Amino acid sequence: MKTILTIILSVSFFTMQAQNRISGKAVTEKGEPLPGVNIFIENTYDGASSDADGNFSFTTSETGLKTLKATFIGFKPWQKELNITENIQVEIELKESVNTLNSVTITAGSFAAADESRASKMEPLDIYTTASANADVMAAVRTMPGTQAAADDGRLMVRGGDVYETKTYIDGLIAAKPYYSKTPDIATRGRFAPSLFNGVMFNTGGYSAEYGQALSSVLILNSNDLAEEDVTGISIMTIGAEASTAQRMKNSSVGLTGSYTNLIWYDNLFNSSVDWEKPVEAVNGTAVYRYKTKSNGMFKGYFTADYGNLSYNIPTATEKQQMLITNRGLTTYSNFLFRDCFSEKSCYKIGVSVTTENNKLGLYTVSLNTIELNVETRFTVVHDVSEEVKITWGANETFNRFNEDYILYQGQTYSTDFADHLFGGFFESEIKFTKNLAIRPGLRSEYSSVINKWNLAPRFAVALKTGKEAQISGTWGLYHQTPQSEYLKLYTNLDFEKAMHCILSYQYGKVSERLFRAEAYYKTYNDLITWQTGDFGLPTSLKNDGGGYAGGIDIFWRDRKSISGFDYWVTYSYIDTKRKYQNFPEQATPGFISDHTFSVVGKYWLHKINTLAGASFTAASGRPYNDPNSSGFMKEKLKAYIDLSLNLSHIFYIGNQYSVLYCSVNNVLGNDNVLSYRPAGIADAQGNYSLIPVKRDLKRFVFIGLFLNF
Repeated sequence: MKTILTIILSVSFFTMQAQNRISGKAVTEKGEPLPGVNIFIENTYDGASSDADGNFSFTTSETGLKTLKATFIGFKPWQKELNITENIQVEIELKESVNTLNSVTITAGSFAAADESRASKMEPLDIYTTASANADVMAAVRTMPGTQAAADDGRLMVRGGDVYETKTYIDGLIAAKPYYSKTPDIATRGRFAPSLFNGVMFNTGGYSAEYGQALSSVLILNSNDLAEEDVTGISIMTIGAEASTAQRMKNSSVGLTGSYTNLIWYDNLFNSSVDWEKPVEAVNGTAVYRYKTKSNGMFKGYFTADYGNLSYNIPTATEKQQMLITNRGLTTYSNFLFRDCFSEKSCYKIGVSVTTENNKLGLYTVSLNTIELNVETRFTVVHDVSEEVKITWGANETFNRFNEDYILYQGQTYSTDFADHLFGGFFESEIKFTKNLAIRPGLRSEYSSVINKWNLAPRFAVALKTGKEAQISGTWGLYHQTPQSEYLKLYTNLDFEKAMHCILSYQYGKVSERLFRAEAYYKTYNDLITWQTGDFGLPTSLKNDGGGYAGGIDIFWRDRKSISGFDYWVTYSYIDTKRKYQNFPEQATPGFISDHTFSVVGKYWLHKINTLAGASFTAASGRPYNDPNSSGFMKEKLKAYIDLSLNLSHIFYIGNQYSVLYCSVNNVLGNDNVLSYRPAGIADAQGNYSLIPVKRDLKRFVFIGLFLNF
């Protein structure tokens, strides 16, 4: 929760001592000034950016023959050798590239934040200031089109895909456990703080060949580089407390964060729908290290660990009988990445991520003790063959080790385990024939040792610019995913699950002003895992004989220009989907699907009182559920889901540092939304099952936080 503060502030400085001054102006071929051009001396930290009139100036202690370079998005790189002996005046003339911002960009299926492409829709600041998100990356992304409201789950469900079909990557490396542990009837949230990232790329489908193992979508989080300055923070919140520090050196930075969370007073003050024995309690520690080399290479190291504990009762067939659910778990995640360049036209990155989870889940008289290890190594090369052609290729190896003990109340234990090496490789090229036409063909292949199967996944994308601010793009591809651990621990004679994506997108406008986007898609599913319920509720008769489809349309509109200080976006999604998977007796719409989802997010800056006011409204049509007392399967429908959330962020100073007083209220209207129905485990004398409504634990959730920076 280092939260709102870290994002809201973006103050940058550096100090240097030098003898010689290099100054000048950056212009186009027509002599027009260019603001924001990056000018620097090669293999040094000395440089500056041009101002609104194209002027720049910086000092350096370097002398002798040096290379001055200039780069700017949409223009060809510029360089010149200078003999630095005294103050120098330079005019930099940049030539426009086919990769200009006005050129076509493949955007089908992609929603990005802090990305240079025209597909940008959400910035990291949005995650903190979206009223319904409460600083959760996943909750903020759920305001994007193509996602389900999922207030009873908290995880991403994209375009008909189940939660396991979306994968999360940090700096291109898998984050195998992006959510805190999920328990029945209780929503979870994302594990990673938004302040760690300068970019969020959300792919609703048709994603790059660089990534695999996700039938529906990938969420790609790009972490910050060096910390801007020295900052110490203390946060006091209604859910706990946090302390953090970031120290900036000349070419490196270190950050440390520790937090404690306890929701006991929420249970004491508010009327919860959950019968808590022990409300959520958790501790977290995070360390971040960054180092920049003289060649502008960057090493990033990140480690986080958290421990959580909770227990609660859920109702069963009779009012007097309760089922106790307990959960304790320790999870760690580390990510180490180095990126640099072989030459001006060829760069690489190499990294490793490690996830460990030791989780103990108690379900009434049985318990599941699970230990998982996931290690991924990845190597990627990006080569600019020319202005028009870029090639990206690479390989990854992912090791997954799974052990689980299923313990019955008599003490009898059933142990399951497996190990898998997943090898993947990809090749992808982006070709720009002109500013108005680009294609991106790609190919990915993978081998899984546990199922002893190969796959081959061709992918293709195209984009055509149809006007100054308009373009259409489309993508097609095949996607594979190894069966989940809950199946492989029981049976390994399985195949990859498969999906095919077809997407057509139209986009008009500017990211920084007004942007409209409409996207139609169709997906088919094949070889989904099906099973029957066996002893102790465990899956049996596992097969790859499931399938289905998902099709629909997503609409997005964002306006940052019409009203000064006001930013809002509107999304609408329609989906038609059915599938046969898990223990479905027939093809049906899954219980997490709303046919229609509508969302509005707005933020207004009240300048006179230094306060940002925000509101989020979500409405979703009723989801299907299965009533075992009726003859049809998944034929019943819930009532519509409606939620209005509000927040305020008041900004003030302590010295020269921003601090924030933050308050948010979810479900302001107090709607008693039923999120699903869970049938009791035992039928009554007439053979009927009781249906137990699943609701949010708190009808309204109030959060107050004071975030102080020194």
